[in-house]
Amino acid sequence: MPAIETNFGTSTPYSLGVEEEFQLVELDTFELVSRAVPVLEALSGEVAPARQTRALAVGHRGHDQDRHRCCEVVSELADLRERLAHTAAEHETAILSAGTHPFSRYAEQDVTDEPRYAELAASYGWLAARQIVFGLHIHVGMSSAGKAIACANGLRNELPELLALSANSPFWQGRPTGLASTRAKIVEGLPRTGIPPVLDSFADFELLVEQGEAHRLLPRLHPHLVGHRPHPQLGTIEIRICDAQTRIENVAAIVALVQSLAAAHGSNSTAGSPRPCGRRCWIEENKWRALRDGLDARLIDLEDDTERSAREAIWRWS
Repeated sequence: MPAIETNFGTSTPYSLGVEEEFQLVELDTFELVSRAVPVLEALSGEVAPARQTRALAVGHRGHDQDRHRCCEVVSELADLRERLAHTAAEHETAILSAGTHPFSRYAEQDVTDEPRYAELAASYGWLAARQIVFGLHIHVGMSSAGKAIACANGLRNELPELLALSANSPFWQGRPTGLASTRAKIVEGLPRTGIPPVLDSFADFELLVEQGEAHRLLPRLHPHLVGHRPHPQLGTIEIRICDAQTRIENVAAIVALVQSLAAAHGSNSTAGSPRPCGRRCWIEENKWRALRDGLDARLIDLEDDTERSAREAIWRWS
């Protein structure tokens, strides 16, 4: 297998990139509507097609090499939101932001005409058709491959708390689901998703990718595998577990927290004191509680084997 292209260390450490996935809806009914193409043409270069023709991905796809201040990134995202809303209105469309649409039916949605989405549909069939979900994706620049692996292992423990904090999809197909993040449960319907394994080194990560390709389990660096992943081509850690956020203030809080956690894990790895990696079964249990109850969830502390609320667990990070 050809070596994985890596660009770690090519940017300011802990530089940021953020991508938001938005829903396009009719102005009068608020049903999802297929009007992505004209909006894409009007905002060429700043907006990308999402999986559905009724959705758009907006923001910095990857990360900016020198953009490391959260306030700058969020200010630009707010400006992009405003311009997207104005452009959508010119096409009799509005934008919404949440992890799922509350009542539109997935069976009525069209898939964007791109090879990667066609591949998903061919591989996963009905499971792929159900993925009418919308996320907030955050990239944090890493100074080295080793530091990226250390951050990936550390953030692995904290994915449930990030899910609890961002949970924003309690409705699906016109009904309340009883879940704080229905999106997270829908994504779990795809094979090979879930909490990623502990990685011993970047070579271990390369071997995982090589074996996955050899056994036809995944295209290279398949983004749907896990809630986060090292992204060697961009030189980042990518966090994908969060629901799309309705309020820009919530985006700001989550992005700042993710950047701070990555910096803390990076510093700990340099000091030779990385946080112990938790057992997957307990992280999966915490993830279930987080997607069910959001910030009201009672989460298992992976270090002292006690329980505390998601709010308290997040507060203790400070």
